Amino acid sequence: MERTARIQNKKWLILTCVGIGAFLSSLNSSLTNTILPTIEHELNISLSQSEWIVLIYLLILTISLVPIGRISDLWGHRSIFTFGFIIFTCSAIVCGLSGSFLILFLGRAFLAFGGAMILSVGPAIITTTFPPEQRGKVLGLQALMTYIGLSLGPVVGGSLTQLWGWQSTFFVTVPFGIGGLLLSLWVVPIIIINDKKTIDIKGIFFFVLSMASLTLLLNSNSLTYYRHIVLPLLLIVLAFSLWQFLRTECKASFPMIDLQLFRIRNFSFGSLGATLNYLCFFLTLFVIPFYFDRILHSSALITGIYLTITPLIMTVCSPIAGTLSDRFGSRLFSMLGMVFSTISLILFGIMIHSSSFPAYCLLISGLVFSGLGTGTFAAPNNSAILGAAPHSQQGVASGILATFRYFGMIAGTTIGGSLLSLIINHFTRQGFDAKTAFLDAFAMIMWFGAAFGTVGFACAFSMSKKKRLIEHPAPDYSDII
Repeated sequence: MERTARIQNKKWLILTCVGIGAFLSSLNSSLTNTILPTIEHELNISLSQSEWIVLIYLLILTISLVPIGRISDLWGHRSIFTFGFIIFTCSAIVCGLSGSFLILFLGRAFLAFGGAMILSVGPAIITTTFPPEQRGKVLGLQALMTYIGLSLGPVVGGSLTQLWGWQSTFFVTVPFGIGGLLLSLWVVPIIIINDKKTIDIKGIFFFVLSMASLTLLLNSNSLTYYRHIVLPLLLIVLAFSLWQFLRTECKASFPMIDLQLFRIRNFSFGSLGATLNYLCFFLTLFVIPFYFDRILHSSALITGIYLTITPLIMTVCSPIAGTLSDRFGSRLFSMLGMVFSTISLILFGIMIHSSSFPAYCLLISGLVFSGLGTGTFAAPNNSAILGAAPHSQQGVASGILATFRYFGMIAGTTIGGSLLSLIINHFTRQGFDAKTAFLDAFAMIMWFGAAFGTVGFACAFSMSKKKRLIEHPAPDYSDII
């Protein structure tokens, strides 16, 4: 009882520690997306290469989150969480010192691995610390830290880039990484797991192989050499590895992913909805900076100021939506969030056909609705998914949720990057000038994203109306050091 009381007294510090991890990841993502055109110009790289600066981060996260989440369930959350801060901070320094595409690419890869350790375990730490009736509220507060990072990223990134160059933007995350590490060592409890199970190495291998091949196929526009050999090979690897993964998980005594989780309505539809919501958001996040750069000819600072609108709206909405979902259930707010996200893409789609002042109003409105979409959707949806998972599988459930979310980010970045480049090249060959080709391609991408938003609404509508499906027992701290 004394140990339980000690942890409960520190629970808000634990939430702060998890929030710092979420803040770091979102700050890094928004910084990088904002300064991407600048990196493209200064390193003299192509649009496809600049896309991979974002995609390598998302790829490593996607293939790492579930395995790390499962390992944390077996070995304990604290060690994985703290080691993630160490890797993230060291990798940020490498990115800041980089002067070439290759070093930046490798630094972003290790940065993602550290981020995966932090993000896969963070929500599990929260849901095993706080009671179910506070789940939506605390997940909303965690999301608040995420959106603060997204809010500060564009302005900080634009300002630092103009003052000291784009490399300086990576150093700003270092003090937060050190602070998160020290705080996690102090407040996150060590839970001794006596009933340790074996790690599903075979399942992890086929999962990583299938996710990597799928991501490369989604970004096949970036594969410029031996495409006629590489693409069919990737399809074969994807089919084989996915089949072997499902076969392995069905037979394993202690699988990496318990496939029975996907029989739970809120878990399956909620996870798919998270993918589509983040697809819509990251599609906007990736493409809009290029609109400011190529059409409005804005500086990095001005672009950053405008891009702050969306995360600021998310910052306000997220804790409110999370708290209200504890009272009224998650389904309503998940549906509402998808409606807002779809409206934002529609507004961007019709923007290019308007004159200057209406186009400006549509641009601002689209950024506002984009923030309302993810800000209203995220915390209630996360609460529904984690509330549906058994207490013993919170780590892997958190990893699955984050994987679906980051897969949506990859898909959004792919549509925003590879497809945009492909359509622009098509219009250019048809004789369109550069500006017209970009604007027409921009509109097509936004309407394509709106279609995905409609499917996301259907997923949210299909979720259970109940507030919670599983009431987790109070955390047992009897094995805490």
